Amino acid sequence: MDIEISKVGERGQIVIPQEFREEMNIRKGEKFLVVKIDNKLIFQQMKKLKSETLEQLKEDLIDIKIAEDRLKEIERGKCVIQTKEEFLKEMEEWVKE
Repeated sequence: MDIEISKVGERGQIVIPQEFREEMNIRKGEKFLVVKIDNKLIFQQMKKLKSETLEQLKEDLIDIKIAEDRLKEIERGKCVIQTKEEFLKEMEEWVKE
């Protein structure tokens, strides 16, 4: 995972670091899907989204939400210790909802 810091310009534009643009083949005018989850933003290249299924994106967002909920529990000191089997069973039930 690579991490860089960027800032928002006067018109609300965020600059994607050049190294990331080159590595991910991002060109001027390219469209992105922007997803807001709580106080986080996720950017996904539309051209790559077309090669993925929307169902997979939905599953990924669900996984992110579960991870965020767990992190909040840990931060509040409400961490629950589970076995692998208990965790997987809970995830299966959550996805059914």
